[in-house]
Amino acid sequence: MAAAALIAGCTGSIGDPSSESAGAGGGGAIAPSNLGGRTGTSGSSATGSGGTTAGRGPTSAGGSVAGGTNCTPSVPPTSQIPRLTNDEYDRTVRDLLGVTGLTAQNGAAPSSLLATDQAGGLTNVGWSAYKTVAEDIAAQVIADPSLKGKFISCDPGVGTCLHDTVVSFGRKAFRRPLSKDEVAGFDAIIAKGSEITPKGAPSEVAELLLSMFLVSPSFLQREELIDVSDSAGHLVLSSYEVAARLAYMLWGSTPDETLNRAADDQQLKTSEQILQQARRMLGDPKARDRVAAFHRSYMLMGTNTRWDNTNHDSLLFPAFKRDLVGALQKETEMFFDNITFGKRGTFEDLLLSSVAFVSSATAPLYGLDPAKFTANLSETNLDANHPGFLTRLGFLNAYSGYDAASPILRGAFITKQVLGVPIGAPPPGASDARLPDASADLNTNRKRYDALTSGAQCAGCHKSFINPPGFALESFNAVGSFQTTERDTGARIDTSADVTVDPAEAAIHVTGPAELMAAIARSHSAKAQYASKWVSYATGRDSDPGDACTVEQLAAKMMASGYTLLELITDLSQTPAFRIRTVEP
Repeated sequence: MAAAALIAGCTGSIGDPSSESAGAGGGGAIAPSNLGGRTGTSGSSATGSGGTTAGRGPTSAGGSVAGGTNCTPSVPPTSQIPRLTNDEYDRTVRDLLGVTGLTAQNGAAPSSLLATDQAGGLTNVGWSAYKTVAEDIAAQVIADPSLKGKFISCDPGVGTCLHDTVVSFGRKAFRRPLSKDEVAGFDAIIAKGSEITPKGAPSEVAELLLSMFLVSPSFLQREELIDVSDSAGHLVLSSYEVAARLAYMLWGSTPDETLNRAADDQQLKTSEQILQQARRMLGDPKARDRVAAFHRSYMLMGTNTRWDNTNHDSLLFPAFKRDLVGALQKETEMFFDNITFGKRGTFEDLLLSSVAFVSSATAPLYGLDPAKFTANLSETNLDANHPGFLTRLGFLNAYSGYDAASPILRGAFITKQVLGVPIGAPPPGASDARLPDASADLNTNRKRYDALTSGAQCAGCHKSFINPPGFALESFNAVGSFQTTERDTGARIDTSADVTVDPAEAAIHVTGPAELMAAIARSHSAKAQYASKWVSYATGRDSDPGDACTVEQLAAKMMASGYTLLELITDLSQTPAFRIRTVEP
């Protein structure tokens, strides 16, 4: 049966890993219903929620790109006024004002007081939270000389200081110059400052102005309201809007001085100008934070996921300690950072690199001498049995059972999350199925799982897609240690499997982890899936038909030798849709 037909007929998988996802203008106060969220979600922490959606613009004729996928170039619908996500809010406040924790709230992060990211407009409670946080931030900034200078650099009681602050800080807070009406609105508040503040002190007026900026629509939302059409009927983003898109895509935060200056000078009009800025911005530590957040999303890491809930039988696996879980996650994050930035590596390097980060506590799980390591994770190289991120301790521990490895959990993750094969939900009753006990005929973990999934409802998906990549990783036990025989029976472990890495092609025979990772590293499907995850993450929306060509073009570049992950990230800014939006219906 063809792979595509098998996929269409699949009813689901046991232990589906993807169910554990890590996911406007004006200067004065606004009503809650005016603060819409983002359109669509990508299941990551960087995505916002639903709101105003622009209509689909004209499209050109369909085409075919590398990999044989047909696509129709178009501009996906996007919100004109996406609200800052909570993560973006925290980063923006940090970069504008230096505030990372609220002294009035025992050092809590500003967004911890806000409603969770969600679709639609704000409730009254949600709006009230924004006002409370703004007041706390403003009071903290004005009271702290080290922070105050980030908002106001002159004596608020002298001359035009407050007016000048409105103009200069407003440019940064609104990510564009203020209009004359907006400046006039703030000036009116300044004029009435002595009447509407408790004591009428200039510092109180300054604090009031800052809190007003922080509850303004143009701060809380990334507006795209310029109405200039191109020859195809699309709306061309202004340099200020492009700057905001670029900053929130690469940093998850507001533009810096250099990017603001480029916008002021109209130096963000061409792809080349945008690319120059994107390359510069990837050298900032904020980009490393953003890329790390993407890879946590890609790996389904986060609070209340398999990653932080993993646990194992300490009698069977004495080298594993529950307090190692944080280090296992940290190693995975350090691996992705090292390949992306340290090695300036490629997608293939994610699957094939021998780099690992090991401490004296995690060394025994890798079969290494703990005496050669310190308490901190440090870079080392593993043997040929450990290529890439799927053979690192974090993934192997998270996608295992309490007392044994789980080829279903590991295989389902690889099939769905890495290869992008759309396996559905498990059939009814799958969660109640029990793994058969070991016996003379079922003397390996693999044989027991094979027997568990041999029924008619399960075999189609499990035999062809889910089990094979999991079986190829059976040389790693529940805590990620390498093994060649079963601990309890002594039977030899079989890691050979016929794995479907590209659904349009025949299965590939592999003999173990090294060959499996090499096959995935060559896979067009795996590269298209990685590119698709990046497009969704960067744009803050679910995969859209209008993004299909972008994904395929990126995947085609990834198929060529030497195309780095950093090049992929900067190329996200090079699509026509990055500089235009569709006309609203």
